[in-house]
Amino acid sequence: LDYCTRDAPINNNSTMGLATLWLVILLCAFAAGDQVEISLNGDSWILSDTTGRVNKIPATVPGQVHLDLRRAGIIPDPYSGFNDDALKWVAYSDWVYTTTFSLAQSDLQGNSAFLKCDGLDTVVHIIVNGDIVGHANNMHRRYLFDLSGVAIVGVNSLQIMIQSAANYSVSAANEYPYFVDPQYLFFPDAMRNFVRKTQSDFGWDWGPYFVPAGIWQNISVVIFKDAYVSYVVPKPYYNPWAQSYYVSLVVCWVVPVPLNEFLATIELSIPGTPFQETNAWTYQVIGSGEICNNFTSSPVPAALLDPYLWWPYAVTRKPPNLYVAMVTMTLYVNAVDKFSTVTTAKAVGFRNVELVQETPPDVNATGLTFYFRLSTSDQAYPLFIKGSNFIPMDAFLSRATPDIGLRLLTSVIDGNQNMIRVWGGGLYQVDWFYDLCDQLGIMVWQEMMFACALYPRDTNFLENVRGEVTHQVRRLGHHPSIVLWSGNNENQDEGASTPQNLVDYSALYDGVVRTTLWAEDMTRAYWPASPSNGFLYDDKGLGLYVQRWGPSSDPTYGDVHRYDYSDLCTDVTKFPRPRFTSEFGYQSYPSFSSLQDVSNYSDWSFNSSFMFHRQHHPGGNDQLVMMIQWFFHLPDSSDPVQQFKDFIYLTQVVQGICMKAEAEHYRRLLSESGAYTRGTLYWQLNDIWQAPSWSSVDYSGKWKILHYFMRKVYQEVLVSPYEFDDYICVYVVVERPDVTISCSLQVQVVTWKGEVVTTFTKDGIQGKGYTGVQVWNGSVSDTFQASSITESFLYVSLLDTGGMLIADNIFLPSSLVDVNLPVAHITAANFMQPDNYTIQFTLSTDVVTPFVFLDSETMLGNFNDNGFLMMPDKQLDMVFTSWENILLSDLKRYLTIRSVRDTYNN
Repeated sequence: LDYCTRDAPINNNSTMGLATLWLVILLCAFAAGDQVEISLNGDSWILSDTTGRVNKIPATVPGQVHLDLRRAGIIPDPYSGFNDDALKWVAYSDWVYTTTFSLAQSDLQGNSAFLKCDGLDTVVHIIVNGDIVGHANNMHRRYLFDLSGVAIVGVNSLQIMIQSAANYSVSAANEYPYFVDPQYLFFPDAMRNFVRKTQSDFGWDWGPYFVPAGIWQNISVVIFKDAYVSYVVPKPYYNPWAQSYYVSLVVCWVVPVPLNEFLATIELSIPGTPFQETNAWTYQVIGSGEICNNFTSSPVPAALLDPYLWWPYAVTRKPPNLYVAMVTMTLYVNAVDKFSTVTTAKAVGFRNVELVQETPPDVNATGLTFYFRLSTSDQAYPLFIKGSNFIPMDAFLSRATPDIGLRLLTSVIDGNQNMIRVWGGGLYQVDWFYDLCDQLGIMVWQEMMFACALYPRDTNFLENVRGEVTHQVRRLGHHPSIVLWSGNNENQDEGASTPQNLVDYSALYDGVVRTTLWAEDMTRAYWPASPSNGFLYDDKGLGLYVQRWGPSSDPTYGDVHRYDYSDLCTDVTKFPRPRFTSEFGYQSYPSFSSLQDVSNYSDWSFNSSFMFHRQHHPGGNDQLVMMIQWFFHLPDSSDPVQQFKDFIYLTQVVQGICMKAEAEHYRRLLSESGAYTRGTLYWQLNDIWQAPSWSSVDYSGKWKILHYFMRKVYQEVLVSPYEFDDYICVYVVVERPDVTISCSLQVQVVTWKGEVVTTFTKDGIQGKGYTGVQVWNGSVSDTFQASSITESFLYVSLLDTGGMLIADNIFLPSSLVDVNLPVAHITAANFMQPDNYTIQFTLSTDVVTPFVFLDSETMLGNFNDNGFLMMPDKQLDMVFTSWENILLSDLKRYLTIRSVRDTYNN
C-alpha cells in the first residue's frame, strides 16, 4: 500500500507557489496505507495543575498552558502590563494534559502502535491507560513511545504530565557535583542551562520570562506493520574532487522487534532535473530499534546542474529553483513478496555554497578570510552577506503562525537581505519556516540551541544533546536554505576561560555536537561558535578537529560580535575591522501603537515604572537618552503622551543613525587591505513582545526606521560618505562580482534653507565588482568653506553615464542640537487606491525636513520609504502596503507625519 508521509513538505520547481505547496502537503496528509497517523491535535484536551488550583479547563494542542489559562479567563493577557511578574506561579506549577483516543480492532491486530510527539515542553511523563509509557526532557527532540501491551481496542486515556522546568532545572543543578554558570538569570530560582528548553524562555535582555509549558507541536498515534519510516533525508551536494553533484540519502526505520528475512528497496528520483532517472538500492533490514542507512546517488556532472541551481533571491531577483525528491521505500518478506510501500516527498535544491577561509590577498595581512561563496561549474561567486539575526517570534510558540513568519521573512527579502542567523538561544524553527526560506531564497546560518552559558557534561545530558542534534539535522537536512551549522552563541570565550570550563566545553561541543553533525551531515560547513576564531585543523577524513583558541574579538579570524554604548556611535575610529560581523546593534522603542496594546495612560512615559520594567537591558533607558542627546534635543512637549510618542520616534531615529554608520563602515571594508570584511548580520530582525529592543521590525510587524535605513545600506551599489581625521571621505561599494559600473560622483553642500552652495564633481569612476573604493575626499574646512557645518549638510549622489541616479546618501557634519531647524509644513495629497491592500499618495514640504517619519498607527503595514530627508522643491511618491483589506479613508484618518522639529516645544 502506498502512503505519503504527512510531515513531508512537497515543492516543485520555481513555478509552484505557496498555495500549491500546502495543497500537496494536505493531500499527502490524508493518504491511506499501512503506515497511518491518527492526529491528537485539537481542542479535545483537558488541562489541570497538580494542586487543584486549576481543575479541568479546556485546552488546545498544539499550545501552551498560559494560552489555555487565558482562554479560560483564569489569567489576564500575559503580555499586558506587569503580568510576566504576576504569572510566575504558572512556571512554578506542574501541569497535566488529558485526552482520549479510540482504536479499532483493525488498528491493533497485527500492527504496532506508537505515540509520536513532535514537541513536548519540556520535562514530561507519558501515561496511557494508567501505565507510564515514557519520559521526555528535551523540547527540541521528537519522541516515539511504544504502546505495545498498553493500547486497547476502544477508548484509551492519555495523560501528559509536565513538571515545572524551573523547578526541574534547580533540582538538576543542585544534584550536579559543581556549579555550572548560567550567566544570565532573568528568572529567579531557575538554572536554564540544566534543561533542554528554549533558553530565552527564562528571559533575555529583549524578552519576557514566562517559562512556558505545553505540547507545542503535533502529537499523534502512529499505526504500522513491523517497521515505521521515521526519517527520509535527501541532501543534494557538490563534490569538488569529482566536479559533480550527488544526492546523499538517509532512510531510518523504527523496528520494534527484529525482522527476519526482510529486504528493503529504496528508490530515489528528482523529476524535472538530471536526477530524474531512478537510483535504487536494496539491502537487508537487520536488528531492531531505529535503523538508519545512508545511500549516495550516481553522480551528475556539475555543468548539467547549472541551470537548476538554487540561488538566493537577493542575487538573482528571481524565485529560487526547488524540486521534488521522491523517495519510495518497499519492504519485501522472504525477499520476493511485497509487504508494504511508503512514498515520501521532500523539497530540495541544488547549490554549492562554501564557507571560505584562506590567506587574504594582501601579502602583509594576517589571519584568514571568512566569507561565503556560491559556485557554478565554471564560476565562483563570492557573496557579501547582508542580513540579520532571528529570535523566537513569540514567547508562546503556537501563536507564531505561518502568516507572521511570512511577513517577517518577506521583510528580510524586501530589506535587501540574503541571510538570517537563527540565534542559538531560541529554538530550531518549525518546518514551515525553513520551507519559506527555501522558497523565498534566504540563506540560513543555523545555530545549535546553546547561548550565553556554560552547560553540564554528565552522560545523560550529553546523550540528550546527541539525540537533539541527530533529530534536528535529519529533520532539517534537506533544506537548501541552510548553508551553515554553528555550535552555539557566545559560549566560547567563557568556555575556554578555565581548565575546568574548557574540559566541559570541549566534551559538549567537540565531543557531541560536532561529531554528531559530522555523522549526520557532511554536506555543509560547521562553525564552532559565534563569535569564534574557527579551527586550526578540520580534517573529516582523519577525524581531526582542533579549534583555534583565543579571544573571539580577534578581527583577523572568523566572526565577531560588537556592542558599544559609551562611545559616539558614528565615530569610525571606534569601529573594528573584522572579517565578518555576526552581531552588532543599538536599541530603540517599538511603535506607540504596539505598546498601546499592552499598557495604559500612566505607562506612557520613558521613565515610567512600566517602561523600566520592560527594559531588560541594564542601563538601557539611560543609554537611549544619551544617544538622543548626541544628535537632538530631548522632546519637551507639554502633552505627556505626545512627549512619549516623540521619545519613541527619536529612539528609532538614533538607532537608525548609529546602525547605518556602523553597517556602512563594514561595507566599505569589502576589499580594504587588512580588513576584507565580507558580511554583516545585525542584531536583531524581530521582536518577541512589545518592549525596548535592538529589532528593526517590532512585534506587530511594523518596520522601525532602522529597517528602512538598512534596506538602503544593503543595496547592491552603495555610495557612503563619512568623516575621518577632519576629512570627508566618500566610498563606492559594488557588491556583485559580475558587475562593473561607470559613473560620476556629485558631492553637494546644501544649506538647511535648501540652497546648493557648493558642488564637487568627479567623472569617470569605474566601480569594479566586489570592491569598496574611496573615490573622493576633502577636508571638512574646505568642504564647508561656503557654509558652516551647523548651517548645511552633504547630499552625495552617484550617477550613471546617462545622468540617472544609481545611489545617493546624506551626511550630517554636526549634531542637529546645534542646527536651527525651521518648522516644516508637510502635505500629504493625491491619495489613490489601486487595490484593496495598497494606497498611493504624494508628500511635499516647504523647508528642508530631516528624518520625516510616517506612521499608520493601528493600521498594520509598511511604507515604501521612511525616516528620510525632504527637500522643499521635490515631491515624493509614497506607497502604503497593508496586510489586510483597507479603506483609503482609514489611512487618511490614521496617517501621522513627524519630523525632528516637531519634537521641540518651541
